[in-house]
Amino acid sequence: MSFTLPNFLHWTNLNALRHEMGAPLTVSFKAQSIYKPIELPIVERLRDVGVDVKFDDIQVLNDGTLAYKDYRVLLYIRDVANYGGREDMPKYHLAYCRTLDKMRRNQRFERYVVANREDGFFQINIVEGVTTPKVARLNVCQVCLDSIGWKGFRMGLSREARGERVRSFMLKEFFEQYPRNLFAVKPQHTSDTAPLNDYTEDWGDISERVKLVRKYTCNKCTLRLSRRESKYMHVHHCNGMKCDNADTNLELLCIRCHAEEPMHGHMKRLPEYVEFIARYGA
Repeated sequence: MSFTLPNFLHWTNLNALRHEMGAPLTVSFKAQSIYKPIELPIVERLRDVGVDVKFDDIQVLNDGTLAYKDYRVLLYIRDVANYGGREDMPKYHLAYCRTLDKMRRNQRFERYVVANREDGFFQINIVEGVTTPKVARLNVCQVCLDSIGWKGFRMGLSREARGERVRSFMLKEFFEQYPRNLFAVKPQHTSDTAPLNDYTEDWGDISERVKLVRKYTCNKCTLRLSRRESKYMHVHHCNGMKCDNADTNLELLCIRCHAEEPMHGHMKRLPEYVEFIARYGA
């Protein structure tokens, strides 16, 4: 598209000035359209299509549940392969369970999406040559229910009992106990009543008892050590509260597995960690 000056502007003085300025008589231009996608607020995306995340974007809260940008969230795999007409539907996660830990160790965490809608339906993609988006109902991860002890759920229950509890699980109830908006959560304690998050005076005796009772065996990798190697075995507080010495809150981990826990990467700089890796491998 071009624009040409009309004849009445072809004046001698104007042309002289145009030549002096080096301006062309005809100027060509193209129309440009600037496209800027409209991005929904994060709270709306979480309650609708979800948000793609990396592991570093996720925060593990003290109660074991998951958070993203100040919102408690659920984690699931969006892309579902279709094998000969059979869709292998994923489970959604509401806590940092053993399954998520395994996925992270295998560097498959980038496949996850976060959302926090409460109806049990999730936006997924069926992949079979072409990608077909759809909304589907997913089941909650049983290992997650076990990790937070939801209404007495435990993996030791019979298969039928576990299945029934999964079918009756309601996200609305979960979010009533674990609110989605972390800003709206009223602190349990004030600055005067909050317990000091530090080890109790008898922690040394408690940790040694746990090691002895659990036979110096790591709860994650099942490595078993001798008593004289007990310095490589750590008793880990699952909820992050060092003053909570309930047996269900204590996990016996080798120093290698302990260093892989969220926010425990600093342990890899300890001399004991270096010694352990040299002896038992990464």
